[in-house]
Amino acid sequence: MKLQYAIFKTLNNPKEVQTTQDKVVEIHSMNETKYLAKFAGKGQFAVWTSDSKSYKLLIEDGYYETMKDLYGKRVNLVWINFYEKADKIRFGLMYKMVFPMIGLAMVLAILFSTIEPLQKYQSMALIGILAIVLITNMAQTSIMRKKIEVARTESIKDIKMIVGADDFQKLLDNQQKYYDTYFKFEEKEEANTEASPSDENNK
Repeated sequence: MKLQYAIFKTLNNPKEVQTTQDKVVEIHSMNETKYLAKFAGKGQFAVWTSDSKSYKLLIEDGYYETMKDLYGKRVNLVWINFYEKADKIRFGLMYKMVFPMIGLAMVLAILFSTIEPLQKYQSMALIGILAIVLITNMAQTSIMRKKIEVARTESIKDIKMIVGADDFQKLLDNQQKYYDTYFKFEEKEEANTEASPSDENNK
């Protein structure tokens, strides 16, 4: 499973390397990359990337220090297992629902276009086939979201057990405080930037 592979390829200077079981996780400073504004500016302080074999976690420095217990070896292994499980869910549903339906649709389209008695129903058949494919895709998307959400919930339960329920809640509180502090600082920076041109004009 590849995650943010384009970013993965650019990360070559890890601050920390974790090895758990057969998984390797490199932790990279977001602050030292061009991705800080792209992600942290939108409230995403941690980004998982992968080439399907190894994993690189791109994380904002202050956030990592605040939430370090949430990115230990055991917890990171839980997240890796979640991403791999989510990938299996996606591909499993594709092979079980989407691909068979596309194959059936192609066969029906060929039959209605080549068999003379069926040709007069070709337009109606194509509309029906399109509707079935659309409904199948919608159903697949809905089922996939539900299954992935169940996997996510199970992963969070596992993380709570590793960290401890009380400490997990403290981490959530610290996370919210960090968000608030970070974006208040960003707002002040923007206000100062906007004010500076007028200050220059008044000199």
